[in-house]
Amino acid sequence: MNLVKYYNDNITAIYQRVIALYNKGQPAYESSVDVPELSLIPVPEPGDKLNRAVYLWTIDCIRQLEAVINDLVAVYNDSGIIDYEVGDTPDIKLWLPERLVIDDTYIAKLSDDFDDCKKLLDQLDKNLQPFLVGMN
Repeated sequence: MNLVKYYNDNITAIYQRVIALYNKGQPAYESSVDVPELSLIPVPEPGDKLNRAVYLWTIDCIRQLEAVINDLVAVYNDSGIIDYEVGDTPDIKLWLPERLVIDDTYIAKLSDDFDDCKKLLDQLDKNLQPFLVGMN
């Protein structure tokens, strides 16, 4: 498995959804919200194997991804774009790599992180739908 490609492909797809949800929610925001520019963190050289620099890069990637999604959650919560039966959407807390070994557990936990991000974005999109009725 190419770890860097796996991170970049998943994070890029999630960032695209985050930007789409920022834009889609614009009509419902309580105040002006600037859509952030999101970009991947550059991979340290050499990026083809897990060394300390790439390990630290993986942690930075997950922390940035968590922050980007939690910023969107805060915008939606502040604007009342929530599930009214549940209340505010809670922040996401992602797993961070803790060792330099890439094994099945590492890949499973990383996959869970990306799945959790996608599920949360699905929920935010669902919460937004009532606000879009009649706006199109």
